[in-house]
Amino acid sequence: MSCIAAFYFAEGGEKVKQNDEYWIERWQKSKSFQVEKDQIKPKSYLFASFPKTNIYGFQDGQIRSLLMADAISRYERMAGYNVLFPVGYDSLGLTSFMESKKHSNSINDDIPHLFRDQMLRLGISIDEQKEIDLRHEAYLASLQLAFIELYEKGYIKYGQMVVCQEPKTKKIFDPYFDRDSFVKTEMNVFYLDIESVVPQVLEKIEHLPVSKTMKDDLKKILEPQYSLWIDFYVTNGSKMKIELKEPEFMGGISFICIHPDFVDFSLYTEYDEYEAIERYLSEENSVEFGVFSGNYAINPLTGKKIPIFISVQFAEGIYVGNPAISKKDATLAKQEGLPMISVVKNGIFVESDFLNGHPLEEGKDLLTASFLDAEIAVKHSYYLKNRILVSSLDTFGAILPFLQESEDQLFPLKNYLPITFSSKFRPVLDDIDIPGTLIGGSINHIFSSGMSSILSLLYDELGAGVSLFSEEAMQAFSDWNGMDLIALYPNETFEHLFFPLCVLAIIEKESQTVCPSLFHKIELIQPTLDIHMLPMNRKNNNIFELDSYLKEYSGDVLRLCFLNSDPNQALIFEESSLERSSQFIKGIEEYFQKPFASENLILEERLSDFFKKETLLLEDKNLKEYLWQLLKFYKNILWKESCTKKQALLILKLWYPILPFTTEDIYADIFKGKTLLCDDGWGR
Repeated sequence: MSCIAAFYFAEGGEKVKQNDEYWIERWQKSKSFQVEKDQIKPKSYLFASFPKTNIYGFQDGQIRSLLMADAISRYERMAGYNVLFPVGYDSLGLTSFMESKKHSNSINDDIPHLFRDQMLRLGISIDEQKEIDLRHEAYLASLQLAFIELYEKGYIKYGQMVVCQEPKTKKIFDPYFDRDSFVKTEMNVFYLDIESVVPQVLEKIEHLPVSKTMKDDLKKILEPQYSLWIDFYVTNGSKMKIELKEPEFMGGISFICIHPDFVDFSLYTEYDEYEAIERYLSEENSVEFGVFSGNYAINPLTGKKIPIFISVQFAEGIYVGNPAISKKDATLAKQEGLPMISVVKNGIFVESDFLNGHPLEEGKDLLTASFLDAEIAVKHSYYLKNRILVSSLDTFGAILPFLQESEDQLFPLKNYLPITFSSKFRPVLDDIDIPGTLIGGSINHIFSSGMSSILSLLYDELGAGVSLFSEEAMQAFSDWNGMDLIALYPNETFEHLFFPLCVLAIIEKESQTVCPSLFHKIELIQPTLDIHMLPMNRKNNNIFELDSYLKEYSGDVLRLCFLNSDPNQALIFEESSLERSSQFIKGIEEYFQKPFASENLILEERLSDFFKKETLLLEDKNLKEYLWQLLKFYKNILWKESCTKKQALLILKLWYPILPFTTEDIYADIFKGKTLLCDDGWGR
């Protein structure tokens, strides 16, 4: 049994508990979370995706990623690391601006203030110098500068791209986010051309510290493809080269359309058809399918004649109609009375010459090998995804930093950054003497959000934007050595994993420098659901009322509730779990109100070993196992023992990353000093 000393946790009466606001103020004044300009301390970069802002705060319960990164950051600062943990407000190009416009004629500054207040009350360790509001002029300048630099180096381009459009709002999205409700259309937009760095991106994906399944999912975004360039002979003796992206279905080609702007279209047209073609082209907005050229192409696989039409309905120079696989082509062929060739029956090829009798999966390889061996086709490799949409039609975002004099000439406004908003949501263009008009729309969410982790690295302090390709940027990438941890949700992998890898590959190519791996540990946090397994949102009428919970419970109660769950599984939120967490924290407080022991040699040895094991788990960023082991140790060992004052300090430090308010309170009462627990040091 332990020997009990004659002094108590709260000498002279009841312990006075400080409220959370007291510790928030102390932390802010002491600058406990500030990134230091220290060349000796080991560096650690932690990142959690910024919350999607709205006028209601954390209404979807998605705070686990922030809390997880914060817990690790609190430990690492105590352990002597120089920690970069940027916190921000994802407030560009989102409907929050539309919501705020109902209440004010200016961008509502209460939105980031609301999130900042909620983060502080949750114990998120905010460094004011690394607090990024994506509407902040300094961030906008850096964002727009990065946009211009990528444009000037030829990676961002302005031109035609197929995008997905939401019918009602007319907002446009990258085809990666294709949904049944979207309409695919082609328009002039800014896009990031990643074709030249795809091999490097694929290699970076291969080295990510994630499961093979997740790597495969990321690779599918690119998905290497190939097509065959095949010469088709025409009945008038000409020869045309056609690209077949689904060459295994070439036996099913039912018609070929040539756009009149195609440079050689006249070579495949009979003279007798010119009058009909000219009449067809002179009729504006013609609804007719097209005009028969008078000639046929000969399918080299089957020998069948394929009618050639002149048509404005297809943007491509030569379009191959294949009703065997395209519903659109099938409908068109039926409407126009065109011949239709069926090449697949019960999953087996028919009407396809030497492919007949083979299943679909064998067709492409068999046909490709046969044509290449016969030297009548050329294989062209490409990638399913070689462009990323980076502009939006939404007016509530970072303004596109370009003036346009004509369709062909754009002027980057590098000397006029940042281009910001006026109180009327219109761009401020003071003292700009370049001719042209501002391009409508804004930088889209993929770019503004996806660049946040990279630009956060390049800030020496808020407001000091650095060129992506500068020596300072290369030094920053090298110094910080990538992210020790990024915590995000599965639906954010495109913007926060895939997109930054693409940009990093571009930076490496242009600087001819190999940067450190951007991601060392990736933690995918599953979403928070209600007891009916529904996502929390206003549509489902089950929003997470964080403010009301913070009024009823402390920030530590919510931290313990959300961190005491497996991040790889969806958290089913029940209010009763907050009450259980509250009672558990009261139990911890009661433990430290017991008399201290003068010595406890059994606990000394156990606690020392346990402290070392827990430290290793935090070094590995394994917060789930850390907390579960801590709970087990507390319930099975600590609760049965009385600790010494020295042992109490180690126990408090173990709880500190999870329960910063509670432990600061207990620490202040025990040790009666001016030092904050967060500044005390981890192992001391």
